[in-house]
Amino acid sequence: MYRQPIVTILGHVDHGKTTLLDYIRDTRVAKKEAGGITQDIGATNIPIEVIFELAEEYLSPIKDKIKIPGLLFIDTPGHLAFTSMREKGGAIADLAVLIVDINEGLKPQTIESLEILRRFKTPFVVALTKIDRLSGWKAKNIDFIKNFAGQSDSAKQEFEEKMYTRVGEFSEHGFNAELFYRIKDFTQEVAMVPCSGITGEGVLNLFAVLIGLSQKFLSNNLVVSKHGRGVILEVKKEDKLGNNADIVLYDGSISVGDRLLVESQEPFEVKIRGILKPASLQDIRAEKKFQMTDSVCASAGVKIIGKNIELAGAGANFYKIENEAEKNELIKILTKERKSREIEDRTEGIILRAHTVGNLEALIKLFEGIKIRRAKVGPPTKEDFMLLENSPPEDKAIICFGVENPFRDQNISKKIRCFEGDIVYKLYEGFLEWRENLQKQLKEEEEGRMKKIAKVRIIPGFVFRQSGPAVVGIDVLEGVLEEKSKLINPEGKILGEVIQIQKEGESIKLLEKDDRAAVSISGVSVGRQIKEGDTMFTFVSREEYRELKGYEKADLDLLDEIRRILGYR
Repeated sequence: MYRQPIVTILGHVDHGKTTLLDYIRDTRVAKKEAGGITQDIGATNIPIEVIFELAEEYLSPIKDKIKIPGLLFIDTPGHLAFTSMREKGGAIADLAVLIVDINEGLKPQTIESLEILRRFKTPFVVALTKIDRLSGWKAKNIDFIKNFAGQSDSAKQEFEEKMYTRVGEFSEHGFNAELFYRIKDFTQEVAMVPCSGITGEGVLNLFAVLIGLSQKFLSNNLVVSKHGRGVILEVKKEDKLGNNADIVLYDGSISVGDRLLVESQEPFEVKIRGILKPASLQDIRAEKKFQMTDSVCASAGVKIIGKNIELAGAGANFYKIENEAEKNELIKILTKERKSREIEDRTEGIILRAHTVGNLEALIKLFEGIKIRRAKVGPPTKEDFMLLENSPPEDKAIICFGVENPFRDQNISKKIRCFEGDIVYKLYEGFLEWRENLQKQLKEEEEGRMKKIAKVRIIPGFVFRQSGPAVVGIDVLEGVLEEKSKLINPEGKILGEVIQIQKEGESIKLLEKDDRAAVSISGVSVGRQIKEGDTMFTFVSREEYRELKGYEKADLDLLDEIRRILGYR
């Protein structure tokens, strides 16, 4: 028995992934997604009969040879942060469609997707989307080959220029790409199919290529085994159904009454009480009328109901088990895999916590470049918080992906910033924003604590009081004069202390370079210790000197002048 090839959709944000599928299934999922970005993985079954009807002209010669029952599309999130989810899609995918806007070309997520496809050696087709936006382009026929022949010369020229620019970009990344109908060897070249999710142009060509590749290269790999295996897409709680999960079954079969072992911090068992299958061409997320069924074979996107299913996390793998011995052996394997992925006992960095091994892999990948002290499956523990107590401020953070902080309302967590959520890129962006604001705050605090140094001159003709305290006009030649600073003369003798700075009738704390004000100095008399025109410096202790020497914003020339006056080494 042959199963449907699983086709994963990859590409950059807003390059038309969901829109392209919407043209086929007409569920308008893209219109319901916040910001136009797919936030979870969807699965859409397209039966072979629909594909035959759509691309009859191209598939009729091989219709009797086609063994597959259709195609199952997985529509993956396009945001950069969904790397691990896309890798999971790539791991179970037989084919991929890489969406590339013909007008914009390869973007960071596109390049990232290429690396995933290369890593998993997944055959793929490039869908060059948004050709309807080319200048003067007219979609007279949904067959691209026929439609292209009827375009104006200027439209053809613009298409060829942009298409070959895209060919050059793929070449830079080690892939030979060419228009699908110009390819002579599909094992050596990547097929590019120009299309539009708005007009439907090129969609039939895309399906013809996918079916052709499946029939020629994948038939031997599509035989269904007896082992039921799949992945959890999303866990929900609904009024009519209660707790349930959207899943993709990628091998074997499952039936009502079957036992599933789901990966987690501690793998747990789910006994299937119900299986609901969406109608063909409908996405699991969009279809409201599900059909109850007793069993389902791979490949399929379905909804399951069962005891403990609410404990499952998005991205968790599951396995059908027949008996206790098989269950215990599988638990050992999953536990060993989890421990091999976890990070433990590093000396510095933040802590990552996630619901599943897949979620944890996503976090570790996403936080690459950030020091990680610990990364484990499961909610944070008291030990996590205690580990971070004496860490630098920028490391006092715990990231919780799909798990809750059980100590949220307790004092144990007050000094540690805990980020919680189910959307991984929002956790990442929130962390980066927090750390950036924290660094600004720490710098401001450091600047506030750091000793201010100055070189000043008593302005001739501006002696307001001789003594008790002396009040004179001061001109700041270098640095910043701060209230309560002790002043020394060029011989290093301490003269007195600045007890007040007044400018335009108001008291101020600081007087910056090239500025002037009236300054009250205790312990001196004009005409004895100081006189008009004298130059004075801020006194710094040896400890303050050492601190300032390592401070990046310190005026090192002025500091060195003060050091020589005071005889420091």
